[in-house]
Amino acid sequence: MGGGMTLKALVRQPVLLAVCLAAAGGATAQDAPVARQQPFFETAQVNLINVEVVVIDKNGRPVIGLTSADFEVFEDGRKVEITNFYAAAPPPLPGPAGAVAPAQESAPELPPVEQRLSVVVLVDNSGITGGERKRALSHTEELLNACLQIPRTQAMIVTLDQRAHVRQEFTLDVKLLGAALKRVASEPTDPTAGAINDLLIERAMSRVSVASGTDLNETAAGLGRSGAAIQDFAREDARALLDAIRSSAEASRERTSAVMASLATFIESLAGFPGRKVIFYVGNGLSLRPGESLFLKWESRFGNANLVTGFSAPLEVSQLSLSSEFRNLVARANADRVTFYAIDARGPAGLGGPTSEQPVLDPQPGTEISEAMGKEQSILYLTTATGGTTTVSTAKASPALALVVDDLQTYYSLAYPAPRIGDGRDHSITVKVLRDGVTARYRRHYLDKTADDRVVERNLSALLHNSGSNSLEVDVSVGTPVRHDGKTFAVPLLVTVPLGKLVLLPEGDTHHASISIFLAAKDLDDRITPPVKRTFPVNIPDVKLATALGQSVRFVFEMLMTRGPQTVAVSVRDDLAEAESTVTARFSVVEQGNQVQIQQGSS
Repeated sequence: MGGGMTLKALVRQPVLLAVCLAAAGGATAQDAPVARQQPFFETAQVNLINVEVVVIDKNGRPVIGLTSADFEVFEDGRKVEITNFYAAAPPPLPGPAGAVAPAQESAPELPPVEQRLSVVVLVDNSGITGGERKRALSHTEELLNACLQIPRTQAMIVTLDQRAHVRQEFTLDVKLLGAALKRVASEPTDPTAGAINDLLIERAMSRVSVASGTDLNETAAGLGRSGAAIQDFAREDARALLDAIRSSAEASRERTSAVMASLATFIESLAGFPGRKVIFYVGNGLSLRPGESLFLKWESRFGNANLVTGFSAPLEVSQLSLSSEFRNLVARANADRVTFYAIDARGPAGLGGPTSEQPVLDPQPGTEISEAMGKEQSILYLTTATGGTTTVSTAKASPALALVVDDLQTYYSLAYPAPRIGDGRDHSITVKVLRDGVTARYRRHYLDKTADDRVVERNLSALLHNSGSNSLEVDVSVGTPVRHDGKTFAVPLLVTVPLGKLVLLPEGDTHHASISIFLAAKDLDDRITPPVKRTFPVNIPDVKLATALGQSVRFVFEMLMTRGPQTVAVSVRDDLAEAESTVTARFSVVEQGNQVQIQQGSS
């Protein structure tokens, strides 16, 4: 959990009638029983899976004019029915030179809300130099300006280190977006991202020489006692280097894991926005197999010396690998209708081919090259699996950037009802285009989100983007904080839910409901406390029902928070009706002398 909030406890749990009505103001003894009627109550969920498909010909140009009959969709190898189909209209072609424009041009046709485009420029500041970022962002600004010409398109700017930082909220204003990009371009980067330690380990490894186990006795005999002692020291040095590799790899894993967790949270927050979401990733990728090249080099150099019983470089790497977590992140992006396009900031000097200094790639390249190769693979998987593309950053804008805009303007959206509702598992998608000579790009798999997953996404969307709706008329208020220790304060949060807005089902001599409450928080430093869920039953005797329907049930949570601005998002779900509300509270925890107060409305 982040440093902004810690959910300490629920201090009052109004789960029985006596507590419910006491909190609501009490009920009279003359309450009459309610005439019992057999209720009719039914909920139905349809989980539509949306798949955007870009179809291109052999020259890489978009293919237009296709219908739903030209597509077949398969989930986990089984054909599914396409129930919703949308073909994005291509932009009008310019008229011939010298042609007179019509006196009154018709306004461009607006896409439906479910096809609205939201664009995010995501700048990964880890492992990138200032020059690489500046060059990539110059192309990104051109790309962003072109995207904003598409009707109903909004854009935002986000930077990523071990947390995601919103630098410009969603807007249609080109000037605001350009100013945000300029601010980002002028800030420092983290070009090494911890890689200096790996280079030092690699150089130290090159200076240690250890005889193999079979040659050790012969080597010691040939060199005498001093030779044997030297070999003992060398063997200890080699073991110490292995410990250093493990420590460095674990630290790298923690860094990358934190970045991925922040990225996953941000992706989930986008699910609350209707339509398509596109992330332009600017960076050099993620290290998903930390320490791999160093472990392999250590095994190649010292593996035959029997220094560590049972050592296996592939096993060490597999235990630290983040590949499974990364695949899960991509699957969630697909479920949230998020497509990644990447601008590889390394440029053509990255891995475009051998250089004059390195005419042939080393089958065991140095850690720097091996790490770059691994990061490149992460970018390629991120874009390919979500239906996007990767463009290498060059001195002049690549023609491939124009093709990205074509993708976003000329595409097909296919939707089908999921064969099940929210099983929480990963499912593959295959799209076949019944035309010869064409290629299709689309998201390859998705994670079927559970009901809780969907509430969490809306909760995070409200937390980061101030979205949300309040059909249950939930009220959230903040009480007076109490000092917990020198740095934290206990802040009470009161959540009020009108009982008349809930579905109450009869059972015996009572009516019952079920409420789930999700809370998440963010502080000034963008530290996020992920949503925490609590579920409470509400039971009302029939004789109290008439009075109860005009009252409310209240829940009090105690949060441990630091000083400064805080944002809390509260989602309340009526579990029986599958209806929900999401509201936010913005305030600051401030100290004035010995007093601690809440200042409302701060952000």
